[in-house]
Amino acid sequence: MKFSIIIVTYNRKNELAACLASIAAQKSSLPFEIVIIYNGETSYVEKMRNLYPSHVCHLIKTSTPAHARNVGIGNAKGEYLFFLDDDCYLPPDYFSFIDFTSDWEVFGGPDRTPPVASTLQKLIGFAISSPFCMGPTFKRHSSFSKAVNQNSGESELILCNLWIKKNIFVREGHTFEESLFRNEENYLLKELKIEHKKIYYNPKVFVYHSRKTTLEKLAYSIIKSGESRVQNYLKMPLRSELIYFCPILFNLLFMFWIFNPFSNFKYLFLGYVLATYLYGICRLKTFQIGFTGLHFFILFFYSFGLIRELQNQSFKCVRKIITSYI
Repeated sequence: MKFSIIIVTYNRKNELAACLASIAAQKSSLPFEIVIIYNGETSYVEKMRNLYPSHVCHLIKTSTPAHARNVGIGNAKGEYLFFLDDDCYLPPDYFSFIDFTSDWEVFGGPDRTPPVASTLQKLIGFAISSPFCMGPTFKRHSSFSKAVNQNSGESELILCNLWIKKNIFVREGHTFEESLFRNEENYLLKELKIEHKKIYYNPKVFVYHSRKTTLEKLAYSIIKSGESRVQNYLKMPLRSELIYFCPILFNLLFMFWIFNPFSNFKYLFLGYVLATYLYGICRLKTFQIGFTGLHFFILFFYSFGLIRELQNQSFKCVRKIITSYI
């Protein structure tokens, strides 16, 4: 078996069906299997098994997505493992860009907003592919760069479109960190980067990934990402990661400006608005206020997640100290 596609799913029957249909439409001369892990969802498992009898299906008790992926790894037979989210689907020529003759050990590309998406979803897609919003991680959602990076890492690779040689898990003992609820690939990729694995990024190898349909769902997702960033950092503190905490400073300065409107900080934010405006003109070919608004929205809720998790970790530390003296 050349490669295994591992999909973790929960309560997204229609999205999963679209994902599997896009895989079935691919042309591949190499043998592969599809491993589906149902993360505690029981309502349609038997029906899906009957619809796709050739797929490897496993039902587990509700757990973290990282644990579910580790279960998938244990049941996969492929030499290479392709991690794909259930709300993603592949473009028709996806497999034609996968070069198994190269020497990569980890490989991936960005996700894109599907062509058929609402106005809000398209604006979210544009915002998260903006360096003014996502900082160093904007390439996870952008295909504007044409260059292949043979020394990539977590700032470019994303879990919904990630290939890893199985030997990294089987022979070397790596796993997805199961204590993390989100962004568990960040921690794994940092480990592999430190070990000098050959990590490739190709912007042509993209998947279509559904964006959040409401601002409420987007806010929840962003908060969780902020929390997981703190958890990642505490598990493996790297100086280079401090840049991901900059939204806290951004929001503190913004709040200071709100309560002190005549301070010189107004020029900082006016400059930021102008930068996002010009970037939006280049990207969208027209100006939409929602594009700039989403930048502030995402930065605010991301910093909220950072601050909330820093507070939680501080309380845990204080409780631990108090308990040790009791």
